[in-house]
Amino acid sequence: MIEFNDVKHVLNYLQSEITRIETVSGTLSSVEREHYQKLTNFDHKELVDIAIEEQSASRQLDTIKQMCLSMSKQIDGMVRHLDRGAGNEIH
Repeated sequence: MIEFNDVKHVLNYLQSEITRIETVSGTLSSVEREHYQKLTNFDHKELVDIAIEEQSASRQLDTIKQMCLSMSKQIDGMVRHLDRGAGNEIH
């Protein structure tokens, strides 16, 4: 049997780590956007190519951030469900 508090503890831990990933991906995405803006100011094809890669990385990091936000909301819903009295033990 899994204890109610154990499940809740694991869910809270997962939510905390997902929030950290969300924060890091958001920060990195901002940095990538800044790199894109700086690199596109140069009149050099290779730098513009790098800028486009930075823009793509920024978009992917934004996707990760949104995925984390969605997972965090799902976990929050699970914790609220447990708090409403789903029982003290999970079988």
